[in-house]
Amino acid sequence: MVTDPGKTLRADTLKPVNLPEAVTIEEDAAGQPAFLQGKRRQPITAIFDRWRLDDEWWRRVPVSRHYYAVSLASGQRLILYKDLLQNTWHRQTL
Repeated sequence: MVTDPGKTLRADTLKPVNLPEAVTIEEDAAGQPAFLQGKRRQPITAIFDRWRLDDEWWRRVPVSRHYYAVSLASGQRLILYKDLLQNTWHRQTL
């Protein structure tokens, strides 16, 4: 059992996990991710799933993203998404 540290939990002490990281993606002719650019160019060998999210349209900055669950040649699995409003790519590890 973990003992109570006696500290009050505050919002500024919480740390988010699995934050998206900006990446450079080379797209194929259909606009889907084909290569992940980084220290070296890594081919995306499989797209397992894809979905689109359009949300918070009532806010000053709405969300419009196209997500891809992919596998790299190394076997690593990632979630990639393209921010359709900013035209930028981001990644999250699973």
